[in-house]
Amino acid sequence: MKTRLKVKPPCPVCPDFCRDVIKYGFFSRRTGRKPRIQRYLCKRCRLAFSSQTGSLTYRERKPHLTQALMRQLMEATSQRGCMRLLGCSPITVARKLVRLGGRAALHLNTRTYRSVAKGAESTVIFDEMETFEHTKCKPISIALAVAGSTREVISVAVAKMPASGNLSTKARNRYGRRRDGRIKAMRQVITEVARLCPNVAIVKSDKCSRYPKIVSDLLPKSVVHEVYKGRRGCVTGQGELKRGGWDPLFTLNHTCAMFRDRVKRLARKTWCTTKRLDRLSHLINLYAWWHNKLVTGKRLPFHMP
Repeated sequence: MKTRLKVKPPCPVCPDFCRDVIKYGFFSRRTGRKPRIQRYLCKRCRLAFSSQTGSLTYRERKPHLTQALMRQLMEATSQRGCMRLLGCSPITVARKLVRLGGRAALHLNTRTYRSVAKGAESTVIFDEMETFEHTKCKPISIALAVAGSTREVISVAVAKMPASGNLSTKARNRYGRRRDGRIKAMRQVITEVARLCPNVAIVKSDKCSRYPKIVSDLLPKSVVHEVYKGRRGCVTGQGELKRGGWDPLFTLNHTCAMFRDRVKRLARKTWCTTKRLDRLSHLINLYAWWHNKLVTGKRLPFHMP
């Protein structure tokens, strides 16, 4: 009969000395699957900690709602909808979203892609998608890069942008001049591409005038930058998929369509809008982590560690 070995967690202060950690009793909590939480003591630095220290639900009063909330947000449910379905307050939903988004960003920055781990990823596609903050007079740009072979989201960044077209004059008179952070966001994305995909050989994008300068500054000279003329979108795919024929940027456009379908506030026609840019960034990072689990064949339901 096999026995399961219980490994003691390392000390948060001195993790190299795991042998000095001993059990230090329990504490109980009202909710959750584990009513009793094991506590530990480091004999070297005399720090007391528990098995929950550093976890996703550390010091949460309602840890049993965290994973359920994440699944609701990733299936086109608004924050108020999650509040009604889970029977909690809107503040609980907002705070858990911040914690989930921060943990998802940490996973995106430190994880290793299956294609990149073997040095096989050679094609990256990048572009921007637009949404708005509170009103269409305050547009927002979402820069993202996608692996060409696996459709994984390599990096994503959110930035403000000024209104264009017929709304430019109205937006400037009502809200003043709006800073353009698109170049900074795209440079952040391309920097992550250079770090996570060292063997990239081809990058693809549309014919935006800002992209060649960014690619030449941040990527090696051996990288080939292929540009394609943008086309009009079709009704299906929330306007991100293009009409008819072969689309050289299909991997990216399909990913953007999935973003708009799965994230409630990114849909083209919806009651739900973004009120804070940082909360949108948390939600985008969370869905990028969720999307990478989907395209790599992981089984549902997902559990964020």
